[in-house]
Order: sequence, then structure tokens, then C-alpha cells
Amino acid sequence: MPAAHHNLTVPNHKTLRADATSEVEKELGKIARPDDRFKRACEIVQQADLEIAAHSEERNQAALSLWFYDGVRGLDKVLGITPNAYSEMRRYALHGDKKATINPGGDLRARMTPEQRIAAAKKAGVPHLDPKEAADRLPSLAATVSVATARRKAAMPFLQDAALALTEEPYDWSTERIGKLGDVTPKYVRDVKNAADKRRGR
Repeated sequence: MPAAHHNLTVPNHKTLRADATSEVEKELGKIARPDDRFKRACEIVQQADLEIAAHSEERNQAALSLWFYDGVRGLDKVLGITPNAYSEMRRYALHGDKKATINPGGDLRARMTPEQRIAAAKKAGVPHLDPKEAADRLPSLAATVSVATARRKAAMPFLQDAALALTEEPYDWSTERIGKLGDVTPKYVRDVKNAADKRRGR
């Protein structure tokens, strides 16, 4: 559990993701024309990518600082990620490798002492943030990334299916034309169209 001196709220990631998914599915489901649906789905994905890029690094830095320097536990729940993904985040921060061990001497049962954690974080250049500020900001950053990730995931099947529909009759649009519509490259259009084909077992 998080250390008592940090007032860490655990966002309800499950509800946040479900609401975001439902909202996107309703909105895109109401758009009848594939060109309009493709354009809007692209906007949702691009907006989500911007939000993820803008907030995930700050989220990760806050979590890593709280764990390495302050020993706060249970942060995977605040982040809304699996314990395994959280372990990989910490390994990557120390070694630039998600699979590298962070256990002292490679012993899987050994845990880092607080001194070892702090020394390893300093050596790896993990920023040491003000713990109160990091604890205050982490839940909202984590919630923002969760919602953006769910919106992106929900929009992708609509984007893929719309791209596929536009390449077929009666549209027969080129990937260049579809790309211009969504402000994406022809290669991106080919990739998402192929993903739709694959999902349909073609």
C-alpha cells in the first residue's frame, strides 16, 4: 500500500475506460458515411496520441520518483497498469531494457534496500521530484492517459473499417485520397485497411 504520508487517490480506471470507450463507439456509430467516419476517427486517434505523449512521461516520472526515492508501493493501481507492466517501466528506467533485473545481484527473491533504490535511480538519472507534488499530480495524469488510451483503442476499429470501405465499391478511393482526408500517409491507410481485412479473416 502507498506510504501513509502521501495522499494518493486511486482512479477508477475500469469505469473511466468503459465510459471513454462507450462515448467513442456511440459517436462514431452514429456517423453513416465512411469518409466522415474515417475523418472523425482519425481526429480522435490523433488527439489521443497527443494527450498520451503530453502526459505519459510526466506520469511515469512522478511514479518512478515516488517508488525509487520515497518507497511508495502499490503504484501500479494508481497508474492503472498491470504489476508486470509497472515492473517493466522500472527496469527500463534503470537499464533501458524492460527485461533487465533490478534485484540486487540478480537474486529474484532479494529486494533493493531504500539506499540501493536511491543510488540506482540517481545513477540512471531518474528525476527526484517533490514527493507531495508527485503524489498530488499522479492520479490525474494517470486518469488522463487511461482515458486517452481507451478512446484511441475504441476509435481504431472504426478507422480501419472506414478505410477499407473507402477502397471498395462504390467509392474505390485511392490510399492517397483517403490519407489526405484524415491527414495521414498513404502507408498508414494501407496498414489500417489491411488490419480491417485481417480482423475479418480475409
